[in-house]
Formats: sequence, C-alpha cells, structure tokens
Amino acid sequence: MSVAGKAPNPEKGKKYFALLDQALCNGSWAEIPELARNTDKHAPGRGGFTLAARTEAQIASASHRPTSASSAGTSSIHSLSEAIPRLQEAITLGKSAPDDAYVASACLAEVHWLQEDTGAALKVLPQQNVSTAVSGGQAAALGWLEVCVAKVAFIRAAALEANGQASEVRNVYRAAVAQTPGSRSPELRRWTERLLARACMSDYRRTQQPTLVTLTESLISFRAWTSFWQRAPPQASGNGANSTRVDIPRRQVWKAYYNLLSLILSHDLLYNVSATARSDLLLVPQRTMSTQQYMDAKIRQRAELQRVETTYESLLLNETQFPKASQTNAEVQLWIEQAVINWRTLSSADWTDDELGDGGKATLGRDMLDILYRAATKTFHSNAILRQLFTVHAALGEYDLAIHAFNSYAEIVGRRKAKSEKTGLQELGSDDDDDTAILTASEAVRVLCKYGDREQAEKALEIGEKIKEWLGWQRSDEVDELETTEDVKTGGARPANHPILSRLRPVTLASAHRAIGISQAHWARITYDTDARAGLQKNAESSLRRSRSYDENDLETAYALARVLAETQNVPAAIEVIKRAIAATNASQADDDEERENYIKQRQLVPLWHLLALCLTTRDEHDAAVKMCNAAFDQFGESTVLFGRQGMLDSNSRSRAQRGLVDSMDDFEKEGLLQVKMTELTLIELMEGAERAADFSDEVLRLYARLFGNPEQLKSASKPPQTAASMAPPPTRGGGGTLRSIAGSIRPKSARNSVERDTSRQVSSNLAALPETGPARQTATNGQAAGPPISITVTNENGVSAEKSQREHHSHHSHLPFKMRGHHGDFREAGSLRSKKSAEDFNEKSYGANDSQQVSPPVPPKDTAAIDHAQTSVAPHSSAVGPAPTPSMAAADASTNTQQPLKEIERNRPPGDWPAPLGHERKAPEQDVRLPAPHPTTSHGLALPSIGSLHVRQHRSSVLVKVWLFVAALYLRAGFFEDAGGAIEEAQRLVEAFERERSAQNANALALFQKGWGGGKSVDELWADVWSVKGDLAVSRELPFEAMERYEQALTYFPDHLEAIIGLSDMLMDIYEEKMPAEEPEPPLIPNNPGTTAPQTSKTSKTSNPPPPRLTTAKSSLASAGREPPPNARSKDPTPAQLNRLAARDRAYMLLSTLTKLGSGWASPEAWFALARVHELSGEMGRAKKALWWVVEVGESRGVRGWGESVGGGGYCL
Repeated sequence: MSVAGKAPNPEKGKKYFALLDQALCNGSWAEIPELARNTDKHAPGRGGFTLAARTEAQIASASHRPTSASSAGTSSIHSLSEAIPRLQEAITLGKSAPDDAYVASACLAEVHWLQEDTGAALKVLPQQNVSTAVSGGQAAALGWLEVCVAKVAFIRAAALEANGQASEVRNVYRAAVAQTPGSRSPELRRWTERLLARACMSDYRRTQQPTLVTLTESLISFRAWTSFWQRAPPQASGNGANSTRVDIPRRQVWKAYYNLLSLILSHDLLYNVSATARSDLLLVPQRTMSTQQYMDAKIRQRAELQRVETTYESLLLNETQFPKASQTNAEVQLWIEQAVINWRTLSSADWTDDELGDGGKATLGRDMLDILYRAATKTFHSNAILRQLFTVHAALGEYDLAIHAFNSYAEIVGRRKAKSEKTGLQELGSDDDDDTAILTASEAVRVLCKYGDREQAEKALEIGEKIKEWLGWQRSDEVDELETTEDVKTGGARPANHPILSRLRPVTLASAHRAIGISQAHWARITYDTDARAGLQKNAESSLRRSRSYDENDLETAYALARVLAETQNVPAAIEVIKRAIAATNASQADDDEERENYIKQRQLVPLWHLLALCLTTRDEHDAAVKMCNAAFDQFGESTVLFGRQGMLDSNSRSRAQRGLVDSMDDFEKEGLLQVKMTELTLIELMEGAERAADFSDEVLRLYARLFGNPEQLKSASKPPQTAASMAPPPTRGGGGTLRSIAGSIRPKSARNSVERDTSRQVSSNLAALPETGPARQTATNGQAAGPPISITVTNENGVSAEKSQREHHSHHSHLPFKMRGHHGDFREAGSLRSKKSAEDFNEKSYGANDSQQVSPPVPPKDTAAIDHAQTSVAPHSSAVGPAPTPSMAAADASTNTQQPLKEIERNRPPGDWPAPLGHERKAPEQDVRLPAPHPTTSHGLALPSIGSLHVRQHRSSVLVKVWLFVAALYLRAGFFEDAGGAIEEAQRLVEAFERERSAQNANALALFQKGWGGGKSVDELWADVWSVKGDLAVSRELPFEAMERYEQALTYFPDHLEAIIGLSDMLMDIYEEKMPAEEPEPPLIPNNPGTTAPQTSKTSKTSNPPPPRLTTAKSSLASAGREPPPNARSKDPTPAQLNRLAARDRAYMLLSTLTKLGSGWASPEAWFALARVHELSGEMGRAKKALWWVVEVGESRGVRGWGESVGGGGYCL
C-alpha cells in the first residue's frame, strides 16, 4: 500500500523523532535509516537533524571497518565529503531550530576531524553555549544534544592540541572536568570517557616535572575520571565505541592515575581534608597539623590509592594474556615494580597501622604478596616478580619462602648467564640487567647473615661464591688500578680481562665485594674449622677493602671492615677506618640541608661510634671511650629529636608530634642504642667502681622500655588462653614483676649488714623446697597451674625433693628425643639460695612443711618494702603498667591447688629407708586431679595479646634477658647478691614465657635448641645464659658445688656456652688440685644421744680416732694441704679419689680445647688462660706457654666487652 500521499502526522513525527534520538544515543546505527525516513515524513521540519543522523550512521559504519582493509577504510572516510555541502546547507537553513544546527555543526566538525583537517573542524564548531543551543520552540533532542556537547568539547580539545595551542587546550579540559558530562546513554559515556581520558593524560604529562600546582590539577582531572566511572558502570572493552586513532585505552588512564598517586606518595604530600577550593587539594605536611587531621588525610590517601590499585590490576590481568616463551609482559613487570615501591613507602615508619586501615602493615604485606602471585600467572619465569617475592617475604619475616624465591631467581639468572656466555652475549637475564642481579644476590647475603643461623651462614657463603662466578672473578685493567696494597699481597695469577666488570656500576661492584666479605667474615665466626678461620678472615678483609675502593663513603662496608680488623687484633687499623668513615659522613652532612637524610646517616653511625669506643678501651682510654658513647646520642642534637617530646616515658599511644627517631628504628637499631648504654655503664664501673655503676642500672631498663615498649608484653603475649583450671592467680615470684618495680626491686640497698644477709639466707633456705617453673618448662601450652601432670612423687627421709618436677609434656613439646636434659633444676636452684648454716634445719623438714611451702611461698617483708619503695621512686613511665603481684595472690592460689597428697607407700620397712624413685627424690606423693588439658589449637580461651611476629618477640625477649643478666652481673661485682638474684629471676621469667610461646607453635626439641631465623637467641641458649649467671651468683656466695650444678645445667641446654665452660673448668681444676672435694660434703650424722650432740661432734673431729666411713671418703672430705697421702697412694694403680681428680682435669681439658676452637671462644683470653692452666696441671709446659702468649695477644686487643655481643645483633650488617 502506498503511503506517499498521506499527510504528515505531528504525533507520529514526535514519536519517530524521539525514537531516532534514542537510537543515536544507544549507537543503534542499523535502525537510523528507517527512523530518519519516518521522521522526515511526519516531521519535515527536522531535516537537519535527520541528515546529521544519517551522517553519524555512515561515520560509524566507516569507522567499524576492519583495520586490515586500510584502503577500503580510507575510501569510506573520504566518501563522507559528499555529506559536507548538505550539512553546511542544513546549518544555514536550520537557524530557526538552533538545536538542529548545533547537531549538524557537531557532525560536520567530526567529519573534518576524521579527515585530519583540524583547521576546518575548529571553524565549523559551534561557539554558542549549550543553554543557547537547546533553546527553540520545537521538541528538543535532549539525549543526542547532550552527546554533541561532549563531542564538541572533545573535537575542540583534540584540534587545539594538534595545532599546539596548549593554553586553550587546558581551558577546555578545565571546563570539562569542572562540569563532567552525564552518563545516561552509551554514546554519552563513550564521548565523555574519551574527553576525560584526554584531559587526564594531558595533565599527567605535565607532571613529569612535578610541582604542587601540576600535581593538584592532574589529581582534579583523575578524580573527575573516577567520579564518572562511579556513575557509569564500565562496559566491556570496545562495546559501542569507535576505535579511532585518538582513543586512549581505558587501562592506560588508570595506569597514569596510579602513577600520579604514587608520585604524590613518594613526595610525602598530604591530602587537605579542610580544603575550601579545588586548588588546595594537596599540601606539604606541617607540624602545626592536628593529629586527627593528619590521620584523616592519611586514611583518605591510602583509600584512594588502594581503590585505583585494585581497578588497574583488574583491568591489567583481564586484558593480558599469558605470554609465549619468547615474549614478556613488560607492563605487568612495570606495574609490579611500582607497586613494590609504594609498598615500601607505606611500610615505612612514616605510616602507622591506624593510618593504613584494617590489619595495618601486616595486611598490607599480605596484599602485596597476593598481587605478586596474581601477576605471576601472567608472566613466564619473570625475574622481576621472583626478585620482589624475595623482598616482600623477607620483610614479612617469612625467610624460608624468601630464600626459595631467591633460589629460583638465581637458577634462572645462572641459566641465562651460561647461555649468554655460550652465545657471546654478556647478559645475566632478559628481564634484569647485570647490576640488578648482583645487587639482589648481595641483598640475599645480607638477609642470611643478619637474620639467619648457622645453616643460613653456610648458604650465604655459597651465594658469595655465586657472586664471584657472576663477576667472573676476572678483573679488567680499570679495576686493577683500584686495588690496594693488601689486595696485591694475596697473590695469584692475573686472569684475562672480562667485559662484564666494565659495564657494572661502582655501587654494584662495592655491594658485590661487600657481600662476599661479609659472608666470609660471618662464616669465619661460626665455622668449626680452626685452620680455615684465619684464611676466611684474611679474604674477608681483602674483599671489604676492595669494596671500599669502589665506594669510600659506604658506612656498612666501613663498619664490617672495622669489625673484622678488630676481631683479628688489628685495632689501630680499625680505629683509622672508623675515624675516616665518621669524618667523611660529617663532611657530606655539612653540605646537605635535608634533615631526614642526615638522620639516616646518623642512625648508621651509632654502631661505628660504639665500635670506636670499644677499640679505645683496648688502649685503656676509658675517658675517651665514654665520650664516644655520648657522641652516639649527642649527634642527634636535642633529646627530643631522638626520644620525642615525652622523652624516656613509655607510651604505646604516642601522637605523631610526640614521636622521636627511635619510633622509626627497627629492633636492631634499638638494640644498638641499648648496647651503647650498657657499654657506658661498664666504663663507669671501671672508672668509679661497681657500686656506682649499679646505681645507674635502672637507666638501661628505662631505655629498654622506651625503645621496645612495656616489657610486660613479652610475658603476657606468651600466656596461653585462660581455662577453668588456670583462672586462679599465680603465686608471687621474687625480684619484682612489673615495670613499676623494675628499678626499685633490684636497686642496691644502701645499708647492708650481716644480719640482713643472714636473714636473706634463712629466707632462701625456706624457699629451697619450692619447685621452680623455669628450667622445668612446666606450663608448655595450656596455662594451668604450675605442677606436673604426672606428679606421683616420693621424697627422701628429709621430705625435700632432690629433683625438679617433671616437665609438662604434650605431643609437640618433648626434649628427650633430641638430647638428655638435666633433671636437677629445683635442687640446684635451692642450693644456690641455701646457706651452710641452714643445712641442719634443711634435714628436719617434714612432709607437711614441704606442702605448705609449696602452696604459699613466704615473701620477706623487707623485699616487699623495697618493691613499695620502687613504686614511688621509679620513673614516670611506670604509670602505664599494672601493679605487681601481691602475696595475697599466692594465698588465693592455695584454695585452688590442683594437687592432693597420696597415702604413704606400703612396704615392709619405713618409707624413709627406701631409696626414692628416679625423678621424685624431694617431693611428697601427689596425684593430679586436674582435667585433661585441651590442645592449644582447639582451646577456646581468650585471644592472646600480640606484639608482632614470633621472630620479633624472640629478638626482644633475648635483648631484655641480656639486659637483666647484665644488671645481675653488675650487682654481683658490687656485692649486692640479693638484687642480683632478683634480676636473674626476672630474666628467668622472660625465658619461661618465651619457651611457652615457642612450645605453643608445635616446636620440638631441635627448634628450641636452634635459633632459627630472626634476631636474638634460641630458647636453650637463653636458658644457658640464665643458669650460667646463676652459677656466678653461687660462686660469689661461696657455694662452689651449687655453682658447678648450675654450670652443668647451662651446658645441658647449650654445650658450647662460653661462660659456663670457663666457670665449670675452673672448678674441675680446683678438684684436681684438691682445693675442693669432688662432691659436696654431706651433713654430719646426728647421734642418738641428744645430750652429747655438739660437744662430741667437735671433739671427735680433733681426736685421732677415725671418723665414720661416710666422712672419710675422697668424695666427702675437704682437702688439706698438710695431710699425709694414704698408703695406697704410692701404689701403681691410682685410687678412686685420684681417678676422680684425673677425670676432672681431663674433662676441663676437653671442654676448653673445644671452646678455644669455636668462633665464640677462640678470642677469649679467659678461655685460653684456663686452657693454659690445664696444660700446666698436665705437665705440658710448652703448650701452657703458647696458650699464655695467646692470652697476652688476645687480651691486649680486647675491649671491655666482646665485639660480637656488644656492637649489635645484626652481625656485620647495619
């Protein structure tokens, strides 16, 4: 049926016009011709609009042709020229319909722009505002007109940019960003995206030379881009969009956005949360900002960075395919590099956990690992990803995974290195250049030597050899010129030149040789091969000197070299190296006005100042050494710079304005500061006496509390979850229990008379029957009351146990499969606190007395007064800590005792006449009435408070134990034995807590013996330190047999303990020289007649009648210098007493000969002196003289404290 003769229908015209407008907005180009025809029929007055619609459909059809058919595509675009005259005519005739003229002008400008005629496009672009363009009497095409507004802005900006009119371009972009177009239709979203993408990229290119203005303008553009995408959900790439040559990929814009935020982060700029104008979005951090403003700015910055990071990563991984073996995804690797840089910044001390959001830095590190592993799915053997996995895992304390990542990295690099040598291409890898690969290997050596144990030290030595292999160990002529005289003395033939060395940067060569030297020096300190130690130290010195020749200002190299020289008795050379390093650093700081960089250098100088002080003590220049210790702190200027505005007060909630440099230091740097203070106290002891040094011991404890926080965290963090059986308060322990009593509980008393000492010995004897929880490791996991789960105990006739209670065992906590432990802990502890005067009272104790003491240990009133005094006189920082346990807690614990006595064992003779069963000599028979302890993994107790990873707590616990034992040693030398015992008790409690925590991690005996990763010491070595100092305490109290037992206990935990071996060997040699008997004399027998007890005993000892047989044996009688040897002493076969003496001497020789071959004992003059004494007693005068000469040589070059233990826990690394 023909419709040509029908009249136009206005209603249908409006309908078809609206449908045509909707089809244009939706990009339904196939529907345009039919809708345009119907619109022309029923709305003939909209001819300009329908013409523009048909042209738009033609443009879309031309732009959608395949790119391979370039000739066809070109002809289609140029065929649009036929529409130019008609569009110009429609513009002229459409004056009555401004919206139609505006649409036609936009379409004509697009045709000129596609034909690359930017000048013509600028001429035909409409100049009127949108408000003027949409005015008119007819129905307005609101949808397509809005699209044309965005299109006009885009074409104008693109044409102006092509003509080089930068200022006009910025005005267009500013207007577009200020009033972001809508996103109601697909075509509007497409043109808005193209406009904002060009605006963002234009502003981002201006940030290549960043200023606060350019960064702010670029941030405004990208935030408009983000706001647009929040309103318009993103569509699949390419849907409804023309793939023109000016289009910017969406992923590229998000990448630029992420790079901009990374640039802002790297310049330490803050968001202005109170900005009144858009030009004030960024500002430089100022100290006048309030804490809340600073926090809000950081939180917003982190949230925006995380949002953009997630968006860009999603686009990158979705649009990137797995590469072929011959390809690489460079964009993924660049993204990873930038993400790791940002992670380093956010993980620094400039950001706190509260500013980073939920999870803090731990969650930040885990998110970084997830990013790396997701990126690995889009790469093939990427060196960059493996290298960053090594970095992030190491930073999170996952050292095993870090070394696994490095092993894979080194394997790939080595394989490509071998291939490059075969093909002649000197490349270590396709992704990483030579410098990056060698620097990564150097960092691996640093991680292994600083945080590892013996196994890791051996691995570091292997990596050092690998670095030599990568270098080719072949030196060019340029490198030979840099060699020092010491390098030439090492000898060896000169190999051929190698081109790789000439390409490496000096910094890389310095790092490589430093890593080689550190690995050799570290292994020399650990190795058992005494013949190889000197050669390793010589090679380490040579490598470190070569590293200094490439970079003379590197402080880490200077420190490592100076320490190696000091350990090899070349102290003058070590002093020269340190002085040059400090002078060079001060000179460079004089020309550098950047405060932050100066503080970084000064922090690195702290170990050098300390090492210099120790070197000066070898010359007995103690006054100068004290000045060096003070210089380590004075170099920071005012104390507020180092410790903050609150000074030495311990506070867990310091605001940013109150924080100091110590709050941004790692634990090794903090330990270095603490060691400087300990060395200063040692020097005060040498110059002013031990009592004077003991008066300042609380300064070390306050410094620890300021550096590491409340020490009680180390005890509470390791407590197991509370259960029904463990809710009772624990008994009070001696020596003070909280930070409030740190200084006062162990402060030396000014008035100490013999009455007080006798009283303390009497109290100690009363405590002798109490079971210890320290060495027995009683509460491994479940936190129940102290006491063995298997505790059927039989006592001796005196009612006191001779062996400590059995350890509480779970399936994950057993030492026996690894090595036998001493089971005499409680007996030895009791003996160390027992005086000779209380021996008779000790034998008169009964079962009931023992049980009562076990429930409620007595606390001497004067100790309680000392604690109360400490609570009032301690530093102000103690207010943040809870009160110390009181004796009432111990009484309360008695009501909930989990042990009940058993009836006596029925035998044919009295129980006292029978020998006690093994392991139950001094404890009454008891039965465990507790419920079975839940497994740690299934316990539903309260959550444990945490202060970080187990590695962090191991390091901090070890440092605090070292501090307490250092204080105890000060008190011992000052004669304050009670205070020394209190300090030892504090150290023991820390080791107990840390052991419980390690045991809760399913640690076996080997795990408790080995230190593993991280700083500090192993559990067993800490126990050995505690028992060794207990032995020293017993020696000071003239209790040699108790001292021997404690030294023996120390060696059961750590067989190579230096102090314990020396102390035990001295006593073994005293036994050989008959200065003391082989065993402790037993108390005299009490006669049946009480009336003749004391007189007859005294008379019997002076008469010629022989004493009872039990008192005449060599085991129980004291040696006398004028005693006649027994008749059988002249016989050929030695007597049992002589065999005991020889065995004591031979064991001392075995211990000392092994010790002097170890890295911990070869430089100890005390060990060599004891060995010389053994040789002398054995009649080997020649060996004795050699040992004594070595004592002189080592002693002359030894400081007041050891090089390894005092400078810091990082070994040869800063």
